[in-house]
Amino acid sequence: MDYFSLFPLVCASITSLIAYQYWRSLQFVHFMPGLRPLLSPLSPFGMLLPNHNLLNPGSTWYWSARNSSYLNKTHDIISIVPLLGSVSYYTCSFDVMKQILSADIRLQIEKPYDMTLERLFGPSLASVNGESWRRHRRVVQPAFSNKLYESIGNEVAKIYQSMMESEDWRDCKQIDFLESHDFMLKFTLCIISKCGFGIDASWNAVSSSEKPETHLNHVQAQHYRQNGFTLPEALRIVSQTLIPRIILPNWVYAVPIERLQRMGESWNDLSSYIRTAINDKDLMNPVSEDGDTQDPRECSKDNLLTRLVTSWTLSKSEKHSLSENEVIGNMYTLMFAGHETTASALVSVFALLAIHQDIQEKAFNEITVMQAAQSSESKNIDVNKMTFTKFCLWEALRLYPSANFLPRELTQDMAMDVQMPGPQKVILQKGSWIMFDLISIFRNPHTFPQPNDFKPERWNGIAEHEVGMFGVGPRACIGRKFAQVEALHILSMILTSWKIDILTRPNENRKMYKERVLNDAGQVGTAFGLRSVPLRLIRRF
Repeated sequence: MDYFSLFPLVCASITSLIAYQYWRSLQFVHFMPGLRPLLSPLSPFGMLLPNHNLLNPGSTWYWSARNSSYLNKTHDIISIVPLLGSVSYYTCSFDVMKQILSADIRLQIEKPYDMTLERLFGPSLASVNGESWRRHRRVVQPAFSNKLYESIGNEVAKIYQSMMESEDWRDCKQIDFLESHDFMLKFTLCIISKCGFGIDASWNAVSSSEKPETHLNHVQAQHYRQNGFTLPEALRIVSQTLIPRIILPNWVYAVPIERLQRMGESWNDLSSYIRTAINDKDLMNPVSEDGDTQDPRECSKDNLLTRLVTSWTLSKSEKHSLSENEVIGNMYTLMFAGHETTASALVSVFALLAIHQDIQEKAFNEITVMQAAQSSESKNIDVNKMTFTKFCLWEALRLYPSANFLPRELTQDMAMDVQMPGPQKVILQKGSWIMFDLISIFRNPHTFPQPNDFKPERWNGIAEHEVGMFGVGPRACIGRKFAQVEALHILSMILTSWKIDILTRPNENRKMYKERVLNDAGQVGTAFGLRSVPLRLIRRF
């Protein structure tokens, strides 16, 4: 048999099959307009291979096309039908997002497994669905208490003082940051470690390159080097290598290539940190301030870690308990979500305040008036009195949402009311994915006039539940208030002592700096935000 003569037939058959499947995909979305790339932007290869082109738009195509996407914002929903890969819908409509996410639980709309970190970290509140989600929420929600929020102000003050001493900045009149991300990631990691997980996290502990001293317990020692990586270093490398970790098999990390071995070691170290923390014997037998051993059930709301471990160790036979794997999954997720997204938001708001000095002074004046009216001993901020400063934070998140998209899988057909290209109902098909494109939603000129401008006052009179950068509906970000209180305390601490200014390159003016910094956004670890923000702090007094 001449196998070479069969080759054209095989090629023709494969081509016909692909063409047929492609035609069926177009029929599935009722030929809704949108992108028709070669690769799905949601596929691992679509994320890894060179992108931002017609063949492979990439996972953040909506950023590069933010001014022209959705057919110049003339369609609330578009379809993406790749030649190779799965069909999906994308929306730039805040109203469509509210319609679907408000019905999240009632209609059993799910988070797609492939778009969560469950395969890497284990099941968590952020990844599970249905009754499992309710069970995780019953455990985690009580930890986000007033007691937790009240602890943030004192911890921000302590870490700020530790930072000033460790970096020898007390007598500095000016501090330059060539890259402000590392600074903010370190700060927010200290906060979530202490307030969220009860792990001591002074600036020295997070920064030190020394091995832990023998007098430190092993929870405190988690901030020091283990096998060459500090906790912040391990977190940073892990967050930067999520996609390769999904694709590459485990045996690859034994290959004698330094980059692969470094990746594997960072993941192992982070896993060791997490497992050591949850197995700490002190969590099983907590001690009260008077030295007596407490019933863990009585202190289970003190922080997230204790709450999670108590659910696992004391409630194994109970309906709402978590498994060890679920405790670990929640630890990973809350650790990442609790510091990378907040750090990204703070970097964005610092950059925007540095560029818009008049807005920064308005926020500074609000903070000084508030501080003058409160007790000098109090380190906690009345967030309700920081209205304009909070608007600055919201506006920075509108322009650079830390969670740049929210995915959902439809478990039934859904009829959506849309306004563009005209008022009508659009049927979204069961089994399809819809991506809530937060960048395009919050830069949609039909909802936000002058969408690319930094205008904090646009939020005046807007109810908090209408601020959708943390999501909407029952599955909105559980750490929303924690993140806002933390960010406002940090903003207050910095703005009170320092004027934030831009740090330009040689021969670069303010306009050039603005264009360079504000147009360079993308994934920074697991969060979305500005990639490179050089800043200068100038002491006010």
